[in-house]
Amino acid sequence: MRIPRPETSFEPIEEVLYGATAARALTAAMDLRLFERLEAGEMTAAALAGAVGAIPDRLEALLDLLAAKGVLAKSDQGYANTQAASEYLVPDKPMYQGRAMALNMHFFEPLEKNLAQAMCRADNARGEADTVWATDEIMEGMVGHAMGGPLLRVTRLTAGLPGFFAMRAMCDVGGNHGTFTMALLDENPSLSGVILDLPHVAPLSEKRCRERGYGDRITARSFDLRTDEIGEAEFDLAVASHVLYGVAEDLERGVGRIARALRPGGWLVSHHFAPGYRDPGLEACHELLTRLAGYPTHYLPREMLQGVMARHGFGDFVAEEPKHPLGGGLILAGRKGK
Repeated sequence: MRIPRPETSFEPIEEVLYGATAARALTAAMDLRLFERLEAGEMTAAALAGAVGAIPDRLEALLDLLAAKGVLAKSDQGYANTQAASEYLVPDKPMYQGRAMALNMHFFEPLEKNLAQAMCRADNARGEADTVWATDEIMEGMVGHAMGGPLLRVTRLTAGLPGFFAMRAMCDVGGNHGTFTMALLDENPSLSGVILDLPHVAPLSEKRCRERGYGDRITARSFDLRTDEIGEAEFDLAVASHVLYGVAEDLERGVGRIARALRPGGWLVSHHFAPGYRDPGLEACHELLTRLAGYPTHYLPREMLQGVMARHGFGDFVAEEPKHPLGGGLILAGRKGK
């Protein structure tokens, strides 16, 4: 018998396969509320297993995996939360990302059911994806993601734009949960906001803002950037966070609609993912999920968007690149010519 001799290593392929195990280990740890228990202090695997009713040797292996991935810290005395785990994975912490992770898991479902079939079968993925934006769970998931850094970054850059404190009216295109609008209204007490979102989303957006004390300062309108006009010279500011990618196939028309809705001198602030700034593997996974959900892409190059904006009369561009300590996407702002 001649034993075949491999010419390459199988490990890179095996690493892809086992990546799914790490993801499931993280979600299982959250389901067992391990991070919440470890917030009180370091614990052994046996003590944790007793507290949550787990089998000790199985839980130890899960904890070791999370430690190997840098989510937990391991010592001779046991396991402890890393600083990141303490900030993002402990319920009731301001930056808790559990709801945002649940949002991602919703979009992971096609991968788990039958990815090969999803590659070949025509469906109404975009329509189904648009439907879920009107659920409390999804809204809170997006709030969690925004709280992880994007909200602070967008608010800070926008409030620093020339003329911000003279602005009186803004629109939040695809504003959904309204958190960006509320944060900007907090910065400028004279500002009022209109959230523009899909017909089944807008009423919930307005209700959510009213419940948080913004009364008549924030209203919501039914709107679809793919088909609807906003109006003429109505706003001083337009914010679009993770929205313009949804019209990437006709970005000229989408940006044109926003441009017409702004008064001369008004600002458009876009926050979105741009290619080439994240880990290539993460970016590729994210893009696959985006395409499975029926969207054309999740990544708009700065040069492309800035070019489209310039053709619609925007200039005086201000940008904050994605490589920021707080993470998140590219922020690109442009002022409409007078």
